[in-house]
Amino acid sequence: MVSAEIAPWAKVGGLADVCDALARAMAVRGHDVRVVLPLYGHLDREREGIRPLKKLPPLSVRVGQRVHDVRVHVRGSTSAAVKVYLVESSQLYGRAGIYTDSRGVGFSDSLERASLHSQVALMLPRLLDWPVDIVHAHDAEAAPAILYRKQWYDGRQLPGPGGTLLTIHNLAHQEAHPADAASILGLSRSLAAYPGLLEFHGRLNLLKAGIVAADRVNTVSPTYALETVVDEKFGCGLSEILAGRGDEYVGILNGGDYETWNPARDSALPAGFDAADLGGKEICRRELLLELGLDVAADKPVCGFVGRLVEQKGIDLLLPLLDRLAGDGFAFAILGTGDKRLHRVVAAAASRHPDQIAFVQEFNESLAHRIYAGSDLFLMPSEFEPCGLSQMYALRYGTPPLVRSTGGLADTVTDVDEPQGNGFVFVESTPEALLAALRRAEDLFRDKGRWRQLQLSGMDCDFSWSVASGHYEKFYEAILAGDDGAVGR
Repeated sequence: MVSAEIAPWAKVGGLADVCDALARAMAVRGHDVRVVLPLYGHLDREREGIRPLKKLPPLSVRVGQRVHDVRVHVRGSTSAAVKVYLVESSQLYGRAGIYTDSRGVGFSDSLERASLHSQVALMLPRLLDWPVDIVHAHDAEAAPAILYRKQWYDGRQLPGPGGTLLTIHNLAHQEAHPADAASILGLSRSLAAYPGLLEFHGRLNLLKAGIVAADRVNTVSPTYALETVVDEKFGCGLSEILAGRGDEYVGILNGGDYETWNPARDSALPAGFDAADLGGKEICRRELLLELGLDVAADKPVCGFVGRLVEQKGIDLLLPLLDRLAGDGFAFAILGTGDKRLHRVVAAAASRHPDQIAFVQEFNESLAHRIYAGSDLFLMPSEFEPCGLSQMYALRYGTPPLVRSTGGLADTVTDVDEPQGNGFVFVESTPEALLAALRRAEDLFRDKGRWRQLQLSGMDCDFSWSVASGHYEKFYEAILAGDDGAVGR
């Protein structure tokens, strides 16, 4: 696997969690999994157990017109189930940050960083005498590994077949650069001119090139894969390119980390619980109300929201409803950071209704666990959601999700009025549609027997990585066999 991130120590977003969890899950299935990423300057080598890989001498690797001195390191034990190799280059990776500096400004040499990372990743199989079945690249930053595999190694095979898979986690981040930057990659300028592999609207686009060059491509849920093909808003300009892959582009639903998110053994909770005994969940609800200073009417649900306060998450749909619902006796536990405008609006609503709305403007992992456990209803009215993990964890914690039907939410949450329903689903991206779903939830909440059945239906769902990794394994096998069969949930 070639990735810019891996949890928990080189993480910006969900890519890190997926890379870590999928690698471990594939190792459990008996595969030899190795992850290659840069050795970032902010990493504490002693604390993380990062040390030089002694069997490999220092390397000299050309990127554009410059030759870089490179050393490969390994994290943890060389006998670990998942081996993690880190590419050291003080000039390119010695600074703090993965994609941006401390001010949030993207690195101007991101193309050089991506090139070196991928070049070394493809050198390692031969240097380590390690036959590789699959080169699995994650997102645009790792796409050069697929380009180099196609441009440089088709005539002289890697040890092993080295089939290629590109997984798209963030379709908006495409690594687009001026066309003449092809020289930085060590590739012909003609590839960045129409109809070359790298060319896209007159510019060099790494993600587009990776989509075209990979043996197979996937994203992180079946519904989101369909959305990215049929709607340019979801496809971020690449819908036609993705559609051109046909059955070779699929959605494979991410898995949830059920080791960390397990209400029976969650140390962040005041009481544990499981499907056989939900008594601890009542304690979690009571303690959450006390912790946040909330009051709630006896027949109204406590509604949790944990996530970024940005338009993508649909928070704009909820804001016009807060005053009315708080006046009706609903309670809201809102945790997150994001857009400053949205911060102000949510904070103002909380100040008007301090007994009904609690807003915690920070990232607080422990409190997030208590909101999942202590809420009656979990809100995810997202504008779009490639996969989403929050709804999976809410289900696990006996908290029915209320979601808009999009992306991974549509693949994991089934409306209560449908067979095997586990939550509440609405379609239109409007406050009125969200309010109608909340009123349906309010009505059902009064029927404690039916509500308990809804909770148990959600807790019985299995969206673990043991399931997701099986789909990836089938996809890997299809790549090696050259099959076109569809893979996914």
